[in-house]
Amino acid sequence: MRRFSSHSGVNRLLNIFTSLSSRNFKLYFFGQIVSLCGTWIQHVALSWLTYEITDSVMLLVVVVLVNQLPTLIITPFAGAYSDRVDRYKVIFSTQALFMIQALVLSFLVLSGRIAETSDAWILICLSGFSGIISAIDAPFRQSFYSTLVPKRYMSNAIALNSVTINTARFVGPTIGGLLAVHVGEGYCFLINGLSYIAVLWSLMSLKLRPFKPSIYRLPILQTMKEGYIYIKETTTIRAVLIFTAVVSFVVLPIMSVLPVLIKDVYGGDGAMFGYVNSAVGAGSVTAALYLASMKNTGKLEKLLTVMAVTMGISIIAMATTTNSVLVCVAAFPLGFAMIGSLATSNILIQTVVDDSKRGRVMSFFTMALSGMCPLGGLVYAPFVEQFSLPHVLVCVGLFISVFAVYYELHRRAIS
Repeated sequence: MRRFSSHSGVNRLLNIFTSLSSRNFKLYFFGQIVSLCGTWIQHVALSWLTYEITDSVMLLVVVVLVNQLPTLIITPFAGAYSDRVDRYKVIFSTQALFMIQALVLSFLVLSGRIAETSDAWILICLSGFSGIISAIDAPFRQSFYSTLVPKRYMSNAIALNSVTINTARFVGPTIGGLLAVHVGEGYCFLINGLSYIAVLWSLMSLKLRPFKPSIYRLPILQTMKEGYIYIKETTTIRAVLIFTAVVSFVVLPIMSVLPVLIKDVYGGDGAMFGYVNSAVGAGSVTAALYLASMKNTGKLEKLLTVMAVTMGISIIAMATTTNSVLVCVAAFPLGFAMIGSLATSNILIQTVVDDSKRGRVMSFFTMALSGMCPLGGLVYAPFVEQFSLPHVLVCVGLFISVFAVYYELHRRAIS
């Protein structure tokens, strides 16, 4: 019995890296690791620099918003085009533009052209430019996996990509914070710019089948409408997209008010903030590894319900305790459930969607994931000012738990 258990454990561990047997995905995977770390280094440095030269929370919020809001406007059009043009060429172009943006930002900071409040407009413009590129890039990148791996490895490839994203989210801000303080933000932007060499090299090394443009072409607005109708009529995709939008709108903004919770409610300091973030990050990486190790994806829809309930319980626990150790303990399952549910949603959609509509469907997923979070943050602000943050979080925890029950009942009804 022990030998069987050990053998089963080894097999489960090996399953985590199944999709890396594909040469193309292996190259893309390692290029992304380097680039994503650089992205998070720049993300932290940009926020730090904005607040340092302006001393304005409002301008800091503006810099973040102009980076995220293009997702709601541009992504649906990009998704429609991603089903009719060569995804590889667009992704290569967007990565090159990200590189140029980072190097320009580095040059302007290191040359002293961005040093005071009146220069904030440059940061806003460059942040907005990056947001536009991201809005175009996201649906193309999300639908690129079908080109890199066979369909049987799709769920594993998506889960492994989630590992890279969350590992970078875990490591990048720490490195970025240290570099911003000790060597300056300009060098953070330079490191990010140079990190794109890795992903551009990996893309150039891919061996892909020649792109065959679709003969069947509708006007772009009609193409978008066709994608919307397809989502509306495909019950699984529709339900998962609604789930993703609710989690993004209600739960993900918690990370933006976490400093308020730590400092004003618990009386903690930067160290405690770091511990809680580390616990969330550790939970996120664990969830991604767990999903990557799964061979049977038949129970993923039920897993969404379990993770939503876990989120609700974790949020309520964090809101009702004042013990710093218990806060970190609750933060781990919160990170596990947040990222686990979003990665599971991605896997479910990618394994069900018709490849001819993949780009359009993934553009809606990107909107639900990235577009709803900043809107949720805007809604949080007045409630936090009117009521105490713990009371707001308890309501959020109760809401997401009730929503989990509703989702499960709906899922069973349409099964």
